[in-house]
Amino acid sequence: MKAKVNKVAIQLVEGNPLSVADAGLVLQTDPNLTVAEELSALAGPEVLQECVQIGWCEVGSAVITNPGQLPVERLIHVVGPRWGEGSERGKLANATWKCLQLAEEDRLPSLVMPAISTGTMGYPLENCAKTMLERIIDFTFEDPKYLRTIIICLETQTAYNVFRQEMKLQLQELKATNQGKVQV
Repeated sequence: MKAKVNKVAIQLVEGNPLSVADAGLVLQTDPNLTVAEELSALAGPEVLQECVQIGWCEVGSAVITNPGQLPVERLIHVVGPRWGEGSERGKLANATWKCLQLAEEDRLPSLVMPAISTGTMGYPLENCAKTMLERIIDFTFEDPKYLRTIIICLETQTAYNVFRQEMKLQLQELKATNQGKVQV
């Protein structure tokens, strides 16, 4: 599914975020900025070294690094909340916003994002879809100068369907209130 809100295209795709090459790629990590084995194997040692130098990232925030050998311009390492730790929705909203801010500050034209905190972190898909899409749509009203395409890459058909349903709902609400320019 694809829609344009204001000047930003928002697209939902099904697949592994590491397989969707684009300008920027968001990957989930922990506060220690642990680099997953799969990422380390694909990116090489540079990403791990840069994460070790940075050292720490708060839950609900993100940091940006070089991509190593990955076919992207930059990597954004996001620390999403674990379901049940408290203030999860606010932390997820902050994490989503920080990723978008970092992409804009780094002048990235496009960004691939996963469903942050779902899976092993236990965050419910429906809540994640609502929170992330609200923040992404809010971001389009900030008149970004560089970030023009946001791709949410969902690893399962179920996740894709949940995000698609929520995106349809939020776009209908935008159209009904005549807020912004919406093209589907």
